[in-house]
Amino acid sequence: MTLFLLLLVSGGHAQQLAQYSQYVFNQFSVNPAVAGSKDCLDLRLGYRQQWVGYEGAPTTGWVSLHGVLRAKGKPFQANKHGVGAFIEADEAGNFGYTGFLLAYAYHIQMSRNFYLSMGLFAGVRQVKLSVGEVTLADYDDPALTSQATALVYPEITPGIWCYSKTAWAGLSIHEALANRLGEIGTDESRFGRHIMFSAGYRYRIGRKTAFVPSGLAKFAGGAPIAMDINGMVEWNRLHGIGIGYRNGDALVAMMKVGFLKYFQLGYSYDITTSRLRTASSNTHEVILAITPCRADDGAKRMISCPAFD
Repeated sequence: MTLFLLLLVSGGHAQQLAQYSQYVFNQFSVNPAVAGSKDCLDLRLGYRQQWVGYEGAPTTGWVSLHGVLRAKGKPFQANKHGVGAFIEADEAGNFGYTGFLLAYAYHIQMSRNFYLSMGLFAGVRQVKLSVGEVTLADYDDPALTSQATALVYPEITPGIWCYSKTAWAGLSIHEALANRLGEIGTDESRFGRHIMFSAGYRYRIGRKTAFVPSGLAKFAGGAPIAMDINGMVEWNRLHGIGIGYRNGDALVAMMKVGFLKYFQLGYSYDITTSRLRTASSNTHEVILAITPCRADDGAKRMISCPAFD
């Protein structure tokens, strides 16, 4: 994907971070303060194939795990600690990265039905670029110094998250260190900071049925604001079907199905609306969630965030 590379080394802000359509079903990847939102372990595995059929199109795979630290014999705590880990691998043409992040979050009970948490991702990311696969007009371009380049750099992402039984909102800053790219690009080339804000609300429309509208806004210097707006109808907090829109990019159809007590499977299909639709018209994303919460868990006594039910 030569276009992606050119935007990157010239200091622009192309799709430097992986993009998810099911952000509500994958909130931990967006905000580290989500760690420990449920009182049992939360494991999620996902894969995204973007712009199917387009040569060099982005592909992403990830695994996340988080839970709450709880003193033995104390099922209820007003304030609690959450920990987790997030592993992500993303490739787009000649460019790719692998990240390993650990998370910590502290949750404060502000009222009977409201929590506020503050969290941090901290870890490393390895960036790889296969220069030999790039076709450029100027083969002596100083932005490309070797045939294959890889670098490892530290990464931190702070976040804040507030939630109740019916709503949530969060703010996080990805690539907060704005690391320079070293051998990749010029002296001015660096990853840009990405600010992400998400929010949603659960409207109850029946004894077991609810409508959940949500939004995710992404801000990066030198790039227009990216907006995802989704709406999903849920039944019994286990099954759901919905639609979404990403400005200037795609329409999204999505669903999730609960099965075997502890499992949920989410799937989304993006219909490309940008000019890329001439080469590719669809994107697939699959997420498997495993949350072994027992009926007698503290989750029945604590606030249950609508983003995870």
